[in-house]
Amino acid sequence: MENTRQGFQVPYCTGRNFPKYEIPEGACDCHHHIYDPVRFPYRPEDVRNQPPATVDCYRLLQKKLGTTRNVIVQPSAYAMDNSCTLAALKEMGKGNTRAVVVIDNSVTDEELKEMDEMGVIGLRFNLNSGGGPSKLDEIRKLAERVAPLGWSISFFMAADLVVSMEQFLRDLPCEVVIDHRGHLPADQGINHPAFPVLSSLLRDNKIWLKLTGLYIDSAKEGFADTIAVGKALCAVNPDRCIWGTDWPHPIVYDRHDPMPNDASMLDALFEQAGDEETARKILVDNPAKLYRF
Repeated sequence: MENTRQGFQVPYCTGRNFPKYEIPEGACDCHHHIYDPVRFPYRPEDVRNQPPATVDCYRLLQKKLGTTRNVIVQPSAYAMDNSCTLAALKEMGKGNTRAVVVIDNSVTDEELKEMDEMGVIGLRFNLNSGGGPSKLDEIRKLAERVAPLGWSISFFMAADLVVSMEQFLRDLPCEVVIDHRGHLPADQGINHPAFPVLSSLLRDNKIWLKLTGLYIDSAKEGFADTIAVGKALCAVNPDRCIWGTDWPHPIVYDRHDPMPNDASMLDALFEQAGDEETARKILVDNPAKLYRF
């Protein structure tokens, strides 16, 4: 059903339009960040100086998109200082909000328990730009520690790493989430060796795939190439796909590119899903299962 409401402007979002489709109740943005450098300074090594993107700003985006659930993902600007992410989680409340943090094995069992009670539901490893432990043995140990809590582990990594780490990913004792469609390069797309690996992992229910950040690996107008990749992967197993905005789009800010239109990217999910019933599954049912809403 088409949406004819008049839209409004949201920070870090081009265009004022609402999504074209009616968004189902309980729809979840499974990947966004909160930046608040006034209250929570960035790590000294981070010199990108991402502008503030606070909870109040994000709530405007929720109003615009029609999403009611969300997962705050710890950004690399804060490395392993999760203070900003946890403060945002507390402010938004764990009824409809979860968080994914970055830690190493110095974390105590008591700290893990406290974060779990707050609504933390997973860990993230940025294997492209750092911000946390990257050695596989450390990741494995952390996976063993958080598996009893029902947490997942998300990976932000290049497509070549997806290929080389296939068996490692299969052997992890917790749910595994791959960010941004596995970063299949724009010039190769589904012809990259990572595509059959991702497809196999999806078919075997070994990973969850985030249909996020269309602009990150795209080289075509309207993100036609990354939409095609998302459509192909979603067709393999839509029961293991989730969606998110990646707001406030830190990669776009870092590249000095124009901000994307979040409403249009949400519309693009329906194209990748193929029909509204599958889109509802990706927006509502799958996140509820993975993140325990």
